Amino acid sequence: MVKNTKKVVQNLKAIGPGLIFASTAIGTSHLVLSTRAGAHHGILFLGIILLALILKYPLYEFGPRFANATGYSLLKGYKDQGKWAIWLFMLVIFISMFAVTGAISALSAGLLASFTKISIPVPWLSGIILLITTILLLIGGFMGLDVIIKIIAIVLVFTVAIAFMAVWNKGPVPPIKDFQPPSIWEGAGLTLLISLLGWMPAGMEASTMNSIWTEVKIRQSGYHPTLRETLFDFRLGYVFTTVLALMFLIIGAFTVYGSGELLEGSAMVFSKKLIAVFTSNLGQWSYYIIAIAAFTTIYGTLLSILDAFPRSFVRGLRVMVFDTPSKNEEQLGFLKKWYGIVLPVTAIGGFVLFYFSSAGMVKTLEMATILSFVLAPIIGYLNLRCVLSPNFPKTHRPPTYLIALAYIGLICMMAFAIYYLISLLG
Repeated sequence: MVKNTKKVVQNLKAIGPGLIFASTAIGTSHLVLSTRAGAHHGILFLGIILLALILKYPLYEFGPRFANATGYSLLKGYKDQGKWAIWLFMLVIFISMFAVTGAISALSAGLLASFTKISIPVPWLSGIILLITTILLLIGGFMGLDVIIKIIAIVLVFTVAIAFMAVWNKGPVPPIKDFQPPSIWEGAGLTLLISLLGWMPAGMEASTMNSIWTEVKIRQSGYHPTLRETLFDFRLGYVFTTVLALMFLIIGAFTVYGSGELLEGSAMVFSKKLIAVFTSNLGQWSYYIIAIAAFTTIYGTLLSILDAFPRSFVRGLRVMVFDTPSKNEEQLGFLKKWYGIVLPVTAIGGFVLFYFSSAGMVKTLEMATILSFVLAPIIGYLNLRCVLSPNFPKTHRPPTYLIALAYIGLICMMAFAIYYLISLLG
């Protein structure tokens, strides 16, 4: 009994990076993409989502595994492969950081404006949200992020569970006359498919971000968990993302699919449609439950990515400036200084991109997720090479079946990326 209690306590001490990883995922790939997939294509995407989660699992898991084994993030493993790997990773981050930040802040503002009836224009409201979030991260740092995300996770589970049970109990809406489901192999259906595959459960760069959070958690908490404890934290977050992805898919399928409605448009239009569809289907009682669930989902993602992109970019700079990554005062000071610079730059860049963008929120997000999907096999392959390196501790080496699954996942991702690029040329 005492032994089991001690084990539970140790597992709880390691929890944090996995939930932050989950929070990064559930805003874009879940609330936006999974809900749209269910709304436009029904439960057809259920098998696709599960397959993507299974095939990509090892490539994400290698992040916390590497950090636990070495005490450093995957960026050190990339540096060991050559500076080209660092440049490539930083390019992926730079391509995504402003588009994703802008789109997620826009959706956060749209949802907040929809259910609070604030009269501030959405672009300026997104700027205010970004400013507040930036201040929170600068003051609270990683430990503050760790605490806030755990609170958000509790609220999220409670509200989404209520919404899901209500939708499930009522059942799917009856289809309109002569309803024809769109194809997922061409046009908007293919774009949605590639976007979902690109960010289910998140962009592949999230594996590197997870390794960074694991590294920081170990250093700032003063507790180095066992590999089992670190993987428990990651798997908890991964299961969390899986369950919520299926919940949002079913919510979209049961409330919109067959009705002729489409979840598209600008941040404000998308937000109003999302909340209106649910409340008209379930009743006015569900309005604030849905609104809080949606805003909590998106704001948790904004908080996570606004920390993740600068933290990842700055660590890329560190391994470019210093020949050997170290935890000495000079390098820790470098990380702190440049995080304080890159964080507000990311927030400002996201705001400016959204403010002056002629594309809608959904289109901006689709652009970022498609680019992420096309580049994902490269990041995944770098992750695999990190854990297969002769310098990687044999005690932490992934089992054979996980390595085999990683290769299968890489082949499938490359095949879909090639198919999509060919379809664009056609």
